[in-house]
Amino acid sequence: MIIMMGIEEDRVRSDLEAGLQIDLEATRRKIVGFVRREVRRFGRDGVIVGFSGGLDSTTVGFLCKEALGADRVYGLLLPERDSSRRNREDAEKIVRLLGIKYDTIDITPVLEGIGVYDAVKGLDIGSRAAVEGAIGIMKQVTRSPSPFAGSFGAMYAPGRKGGLMGRAAHGIASRVMAASLAKVLTRMIELYFHATLKNCLVAGTTDLSEWRIGFYDRYGDAACDITLLRHLYKTQIRALARHIGVPDYITDKPSSGDLFGDGLPNEALIGLSYEALDRILCGIDRGYKDSDLARAVGVTVDMVGVVKTAMENARARESLPSMPGVN
Repeated sequence: MIIMMGIEEDRVRSDLEAGLQIDLEATRRKIVGFVRREVRRFGRDGVIVGFSGGLDSTTVGFLCKEALGADRVYGLLLPERDSSRRNREDAEKIVRLLGIKYDTIDITPVLEGIGVYDAVKGLDIGSRAAVEGAIGIMKQVTRSPSPFAGSFGAMYAPGRKGGLMGRAAHGIASRVMAASLAKVLTRMIELYFHATLKNCLVAGTTDLSEWRIGFYDRYGDAACDITLLRHLYKTQIRALARHIGVPDYITDKPSSGDLFGDGLPNEALIGLSYEALDRILCGIDRGYKDSDLARAVGVTVDMVGVVKTAMENARARESLPSMPGVN
């Protein structure tokens, strides 16, 4: 029985690996052709990319340069008070490597004017250690292995309930979420402002892993005119990035929204590695039982359930705005 269970786990694991494999060269050609067609179709002079120093934006930058040439790709770097120094330096390296025109705009004054830093005063969100400690507390209070799914991702969960501790946790989460949203929305305002001035399309950088669990804001980091990577999981994008020559210091770096915690990795908030998340999402699509999927991926059954709940909450949020007689 133990041997048979091991064989079954290996079969599922192999099937998940196969399900996540893509033709990297065909994918590159498809995206490059897509960018060229859309820029031509809308009669724009080029594209604008917000460079964060991370995997997704760098990959988008490389693909856009190949599609249009360096003179038709414009980069925007948008640091603020809590931005990671390494991410800022990596973003500058990338735009210089690509040889594109770019500007750096510090959005700290705008965020100060909104009251963003006042909203999180006392939470020490600039400290990685402090944020990681808060994440541990959030897991205990929400009883969820995923801080994101148990708090931020549940903001729009239909029928959301909670006792005194739950309300307290969501109160803190709301303050952090409000600050995070203001940051990503301000970034998008800057991108669209400059895109309009320069007659460019805004190139989106959201990936499928984060899209499916709602790890984005649709009016912030997901807002764009063309989306190059939303059909690809994070692990697929990492493989594609290596294929097209993205430097190791980008492909080997943990992905981060760079909103607080000195570049806190997204995986710390999601509660899973992207490798595990992508395999779970693939397994859900292939109809595997939660228990079989959990064993093959090496996670708990509860974690598979958390991913499914996050997906449901993401769909509920996407159904907004509600309308009479429709929702």
